[in-house]
Amino acid sequence: MKRLENYQKPCNNDTHGYDGPIAISNGGSITPLAQDFLRASDAIGVPYSDLETAHASEIWAKYINRHTGRRSDAATAYVHSVMDVQDNLYLRTNSRVSRVIFEGNKAVGVAYVPARNRAHQGQVVETIVRARKYVALSSGTLGTPQILERSGVGNAELLKKMDLKVVSDLPGVGEQYQDHYTTLSLYRVSNESFTLDNFLRGDKDVQRELFQEWEVSPEKARLSSNAIDAGFKIRPTEAELKEMGPEFNKLWDKYFKDKVIRSVRAYADHSLLPPGNYITMFQYLEYPASRGNIHIKSPNPYVEPSFDSGFMNNKADFAPIRWSYKKTREVARRMDAFRGELTSHHPRFHPASPAATRDIDIETAKGLLPNALTVGIHMGTWHAPGDKYDASKVHEDIKYTEEDDKAIDDWIADHVETTWHSLGTCAMKPREEGGVVDSRLNVFGTENLKCIDLSICPDNLGTNTYSSALLVGEKGADILAQDLGLKIRVPHAPVPHAPVPTGKPASQLVR
Repeated sequence: MKRLENYQKPCNNDTHGYDGPIAISNGGSITPLAQDFLRASDAIGVPYSDLETAHASEIWAKYINRHTGRRSDAATAYVHSVMDVQDNLYLRTNSRVSRVIFEGNKAVGVAYVPARNRAHQGQVVETIVRARKYVALSSGTLGTPQILERSGVGNAELLKKMDLKVVSDLPGVGEQYQDHYTTLSLYRVSNESFTLDNFLRGDKDVQRELFQEWEVSPEKARLSSNAIDAGFKIRPTEAELKEMGPEFNKLWDKYFKDKVIRSVRAYADHSLLPPGNYITMFQYLEYPASRGNIHIKSPNPYVEPSFDSGFMNNKADFAPIRWSYKKTREVARRMDAFRGELTSHHPRFHPASPAATRDIDIETAKGLLPNALTVGIHMGTWHAPGDKYDASKVHEDIKYTEEDDKAIDDWIADHVETTWHSLGTCAMKPREEGGVVDSRLNVFGTENLKCIDLSICPDNLGTNTYSSALLVGEKGADILAQDLGLKIRVPHAPVPHAPVPTGKPASQLVR
């Protein structure tokens, strides 16, 4: 992990790496709204700290180079920059791998096809690439299991139905699909607050100002950010656990009880809605109990697969998201900038319930439109503006009834989203337990074939999976090199738009 990381946040410990290709920073300026969020989080008992703990809030770290204001992406760091200085890495674009070529159970190459099947009147025209040593699949949680199945590696019953020769009977291929779940609740903030709303609405003056700021001083620029400003990881109290029901408590005992670094996570960032300024609270579940699957429907690589995300198919997943919604709502209500809830983006509570959402206050409404006659209906809401909000007077949490909890669960079912953190469909675990690869990434029942991507994760991860994917790649490279008896040379590959390293070229170093 240290090898890939260029940690740019203030830090005085040896947890992080400081010379790798992937920069991590706060991403430009820290916004007043982020500071407001941290103060309000502290007001509900979530203190500010680094997130080595599991009950704390923090300014959110981002994969952004603070010197350039640009994202640190894997393609630039590991592919394009290496191709600039080495001639033994080839990249075939606009193509997709259709299958692995086997001789017996030994992988000897791959077949690939054009990414779009437009020129061959429906025929599958393959190009074969031979492998002298190994074939390594890194097509991701959705792509790798499909390639394996088209190659004859997977559930034998499924493969035989499609007249595919079975190379290795592995029922676990394509199973146990997992993701991180999120719901988004939107809140109004004061007209004086800085958000990116007007930038995203296309306000030319605002866009010109922010782009100029970014071009001149990217290390301070407000655009040097992914707009995820701050967040917290929290754990429920004993009383809250009882309220969350037996389904989640079983999950708690398995995943969380004795693992204090595991938590529910929430984010706050900006969103686009007219008119006014807004923030979005993300309720973010990293250890869902629900599972899905993905399988091919045809040997033809252009035929879309059968995919069941499995979202919310385990009732245990409702309780932590419901609880997180309540927590983030309490933080929002205690922010000084809070000016109401966008009711169209919240559960449909009964109007007489103490939990009913409150939209914009009259003072903020008058500042948005003359007489504020239409402010409340732009996103399907219809609420008369109320009194001005005062965070200093919010001392008690909202009380929710069973009816309110059902409204939240209905909202979750309708609005839960993916975070593009897919994993688990070619798990590293024993074959008899549904595993697909062993501890050295070898596909069971085959030779010279490895999977090196997030599909190998046997269970979920309490983190953004970008770092995890990079880590799997780094470790996979080490394992391949060991199996081949090679020592890996770190190429001299400065990332574009970043300061060029000085001193002895890294290509002369052996690790």
